[in-house]
Amino acid sequence: MEEKNKVDMLNFLRFIAFMVIFLLHSKIFIPVNWNENFKYAWLLYTPAWAGTWIFFILSGYGIGCGFYSGKYELSLKGILRFYAKRIVSVLPIYYLFIVAISIFIAPEILIPSREHIAYLLKLLLFDYQAEFYATEFGLAWYMTTLMRLYLVAPIGYLLINKLAKTKKTMYILLLTIIVIGLGARCFMKYYISLTNCCDWSSGVYTPFYFNLDLFFAGMLISYSRKFVRGGGRRPRFAPLFAMLILIIVNSYIYYISIYGGRNYLYLYMYVFPSIYIIVTCLYIYNFEVNKNFKPTVLSIHELKENPMRIFDYFQKIQFSVYLFHSIILYQLAKVYNYEFYEKVCILLKVPLDKYNFAIGCLFTLIAFSVSMIWAIVLYKYSKPEKERK
Repeated sequence: MEEKNKVDMLNFLRFIAFMVIFLLHSKIFIPVNWNENFKYAWLLYTPAWAGTWIFFILSGYGIGCGFYSGKYELSLKGILRFYAKRIVSVLPIYYLFIVAISIFIAPEILIPSREHIAYLLKLLLFDYQAEFYATEFGLAWYMTTLMRLYLVAPIGYLLINKLAKTKKTMYILLLTIIVIGLGARCFMKYYISLTNCCDWSSGVYTPFYFNLDLFFAGMLISYSRKFVRGGGRRPRFAPLFAMLILIIVNSYIYYISIYGGRNYLYLYMYVFPSIYIIVTCLYIYNFEVNKNFKPTVLSIHELKENPMRIFDYFQKIQFSVYLFHSIILYQLAKVYNYEFYEKVCILLKVPLDKYNFAIGCLFTLIAFSVSMIWAIVLYKYSKPEKERK
């Protein structure tokens, strides 16, 4: 396959997924109302849950590619090697995340007690579902769910390998996964409303079994390489536009459900995961499975020639920036100083009635910059020695 200095569009999708999470999380922490006196504010209320769904689909695709390419074999030795690789790639940054928060953000959790020991064990052993210290450790639920999805990944790929014998059966299997996932979520909605046993977040959003359709759909798309003939074709940008339109529609639904008096959140919560599977799988199939080139090794020279390659660098820091961005937002909110932002607004000649919106944008920009710098520093000092040279 020919090497070209082109951006990997999966990395571009990873950046989009992170930004829809980051932009909404910013509004949770900034102590001003962004939507005041700005009629297009709804465009910035991006669907954070959807960003996580996209990440689960991409994780499934990456793991599926590892098995399909032979990097991981469907044998005891190969599966153990897969688990070891996942642990090595996840534990250092995740445990740093836990230690940093325990020392600098929530040091009371280190005070010896039966309750605190139980909390730390749940965090360290991936058994956390945001049931305590939700602001500080909140994103640790993602790691719990992801590790459980990793645990069942070999079984999922074994089933795909057995069942997806032709392109037609692959499509049938994908449709089956989507229908089962949609049906399971809708049934859970009925069960929750009937019994009031839990809320949507703890009952549907965070449990790994309600994310299996996302993860396995990604794995299945990786297996579709088996049925692609030839050297690929020129990609169409319709799937990218479809993804952006879906995010915009989702943002509007979220915004009017929170501020507009019309509640359509049930669509977002229970139906949209299946829609994201369809759109994301089309995106992956179009830009990755059918790709007719291999990106050149990323370097400063390549980046100067094609600035879009900056998104290929994001892949290296995505794990760190995802885990730590919420804590950075939390800390910046704690030191928030209205006078500072007011002076910046005056300097930029922002109209008085747009101050809240401008302050929200400034806060978000500062938080984004700090998050990226922190993630780059972590990557620089945690990457293997051979990559530093």
